[in-house]
Amino acid sequence: MRRHGLRMLVMTALCASLAAARPRIIVTTDGEIDDRCSMVRFLMCANEFEIEGLIYSSSMHWLGQTWAGVEWIHGHIGHYARVYDNLKKHAEGFPSPEELRGKVYVGNITARGEMQSDSPGADRIVQVLLDEKPGPVYLQAWGGTNTIARALYKIQHEHPTQIEKVNKKAVIYIILDQDPTLREYIEPNWPKLQVLGSFRQFAVIAYNWEALIPRPLHVFFQRPWLEGNITTSRGPLAGAYEPRNDGAFRSEGDSPAFMHQIDVGLRSLENPGYGGWGGRFVPEKPGVNNIWTNAADDGDLYKPIWRWAEAFQNDWAARADWCVKSYREANHPPIVALNGPQDVQAAPGSWVKLDVSGSV
Repeated sequence: MRRHGLRMLVMTALCASLAAARPRIIVTTDGEIDDRCSMVRFLMCANEFEIEGLIYSSSMHWLGQTWAGVEWIHGHIGHYARVYDNLKKHAEGFPSPEELRGKVYVGNITARGEMQSDSPGADRIVQVLLDEKPGPVYLQAWGGTNTIARALYKIQHEHPTQIEKVNKKAVIYIILDQDPTLREYIEPNWPKLQVLGSFRQFAVIAYNWEALIPRPLHVFFQRPWLEGNITTSRGPLAGAYEPRNDGAFRSEGDSPAFMHQIDVGLRSLENPGYGGWGGRFVPEKPGVNNIWTNAADDGDLYKPIWRWAEAFQNDWAARADWCVKSYREANHPPIVALNGPQDVQAAPGSWVKLDVSGSV
């Protein structure tokens, strides 16, 4: 067992015994600098998902307004391509660079909240939501929800018989609330559709992380750790991460959107109230809509994410090693075999015995 520690490995490895099919996901992103930082980690985790779309969208950033353009995802995939052959030695499921390039689309980008026009990105979302593959499909809003809203509007008006199917199939994960389309269109028109709203909790690994993460965990975000594990000598993909001017972690405010879908054994995909690397949620207006908002653990709104900081940072470090090192040199999670039921009733504070003797 190497430096990244048993705790992270056991939590990460539970996915091997508990996971079913890889979750289908579509990313929409406005290209802000923290989106670009999140994309570095996302591509290192690409084996965990069935990626159905990478879509340029808008928020407070749009075409001609502090806009990163519609080429940067291709640039990141180019970095991924240079380490792809090494990544796939370490885990199955990494998509080829060609497959990823074929999943890039331009969505609604002309203004904040613009959802009046069709776009290739919105049409791609419609196509995936109406196909016959089993769900769920996780629609991630790293920026605004306008491209997602346009797709839902098109389904509502052109395929009204499919609304119930989409209600059961789609799950939206929103970072912040970066345009008005959630509240003005999605909430009133799609009250049954599940929405996970990281309206504040995401901030724990965004620009203001130092004020929200407990000081003992800062070591995993400071310059020595970042340079020692990610940005130096880990290849072009890790090297594409854009640290702060002082060399420390900058921001990955959008990473909770996909960290939620990484199965680490916490079963957060079964119920948003269980919690996972992407946070924990409670119903916002029970009986009125299916929007879930951030929950607090022990009175701390940010603890549902920072409590896993050591684990997800060490997971990132291991994956950065996968970019450049041989299988024997790098760290990998064991395969956990749980003998017995996954559901156990126990009183708070009591001991629970689990048999994982078949693990390797």
